[in-house]
Amino acid sequence: MEERSEGIFLRPAGPAVEKLSWEGTAGEMATCREDWSDWDAADADGMEMISWDRGKAGGIAEKKARYRRRSKLSQETIQRYEIRWVSLDPARGAEMAKKRPAVIVSLDVLNEKLETVTVCPLTSRLHPSWRCRLPIGRRRQEMEVAADQIRTVSKFRLGARIDALTEDEAAALRRIITEMYGE
Repeated sequence: MEERSEGIFLRPAGPAVEKLSWEGTAGEMATCREDWSDWDAADADGMEMISWDRGKAGGIAEKKARYRRRSKLSQETIQRYEIRWVSLDPARGAEMAKKRPAVIVSLDVLNEKLETVTVCPLTSRLHPSWRCRLPIGRRRQEMEVAADQIRTVSKFRLGARIDALTEDEAAALRRIITEMYGE
């Protein structure tokens, strides 16, 4: 705990990585030019090799729904802060691609009613100082929730539920999203 002029700053115990400012994060992201298009040719990034407790990597449907027609998948309960397999292809430019785990961040009431959900993909490309990334550890694998890659996808792109964020991780992700896209 550290007292600052704007209030008390709390940080986790243990070795802490000092996060960059938003301006610093944007500058480093631009310099890094993280381009996911080179991953289109890669076989894997290691995310599919993680041994998740529930579900399997399969089950992603690519069928198109007719207008106003309710699909079986859209009637399935999809909850905020679940981690599910999501097919992000086709991607363009610097968008994350491939089938990968992603956190559902849209509100439950929207998840229940709409044919789409909003997700933040997970990545094993770590950038601990970037303010827009939330580090999480799952199954002996360090990864980050990439709030800078947030997007809305059709429920037909969703696969099996494989995990969920803890309450603390969900609160931290809400703060990041609010800082990035809120006031």
